[in-house]
Amino acid sequence: MAVLNFGVAGAGRMGSIHIENMMRTPGIKIIAVCTVVPREIEWVKSVFPDAIVTADFDEFLAVEQLDAVLLVTPTAFHKEQVIKSMHAGKHVICEKPIAATPQDAWEVYHESLKFPELKVACAFPRRYATVYMDAAERIRKGEIGEITTIRSQSADLYQCNEFFLNYIKVSGGIFIDCNIHDIDNCLFLIGRDVHATTAYAVGTTHVFPQFAEWGDVDDGMGIVTFEEQLVMNVYGSRNMRHAHHTMTEIIGTKGRILLNGQPRLNQIDISDETGTRMVGATSHMDVFAPAFQREIEGFRDWITIDKKPSFNLKDAAKAVSIAFALTESLREKALATVKEY
Repeated sequence: MAVLNFGVAGAGRMGSIHIENMMRTPGIKIIAVCTVVPREIEWVKSVFPDAIVTADFDEFLAVEQLDAVLLVTPTAFHKEQVIKSMHAGKHVICEKPIAATPQDAWEVYHESLKFPELKVACAFPRRYATVYMDAAERIRKGEIGEITTIRSQSADLYQCNEFFLNYIKVSGGIFIDCNIHDIDNCLFLIGRDVHATTAYAVGTTHVFPQFAEWGDVDDGMGIVTFEEQLVMNVYGSRNMRHAHHTMTEIIGTKGRILLNGQPRLNQIDISDETGTRMVGATSHMDVFAPAFQREIEGFRDWITIDKKPSFNLKDAAKAVSIAFALTESLREKALATVKEY
């Protein structure tokens, strides 16, 4: 297997997860890391003593023999860094969202069309989760007929600490930060070039009243309509007391498919004098850790053997447009128009 020389920008919480996955992935070698955070620099140097570590992104892209880059930087930098990477001739995979605004997301997509020789992806790991890939294949085969309605949720286990609250302040809102995963996986499962038209969202702040000051909610529900007579429903929560629960349901003219109907960590049921119970997942990573690994492998195979990927950069731009329209509707308490640029 040919070895791809990778550079990684960002080595924080998600960056370190991606880096550790890449270390386990045959055919990938990390030769450069870009970060301005002292503790990240220290960690990278302990793991990759021979790697080039720099705080300057342009210097990072100029590293000799660099084939591809993974961007795990703050969202505000995504547009500029993806475009710079393409212009430097690098394959690029970027953490979600692909850009900070719908206009910027569509600009990244249109710019990518100028570089057909490069592989450009936005990282949405559910596209590489076994159950979602299996469901997509069944849908393509017509097992449930034509999709009419699709609904998906990301409901996080309750937590209340300084890190969490500070993160929510700058997250952009539940639909942009959390439900963008649901929006993208719905587009993946639909599997064709559909066009959202309107978005309407509501939410509550019974658990975290302070979220209202930040234009956010602790429970949010959104409805999205499409030109193709489809309806998408997304639900986000940050106050599940029992477990993290990601779930998706696809309803068609001949049946339905339900994914992750129960918030299981594994297939164990425990029975004792209190009754029968399952062990619940505590986080998104509990459910999707293997998908993050397969996502990196999928990007590698797309580059090295041109294996058809599950990534879709146009869907990534659509997801930003839909998430922003839902956020606009939530804050303005009115129906919003979904805009493609």
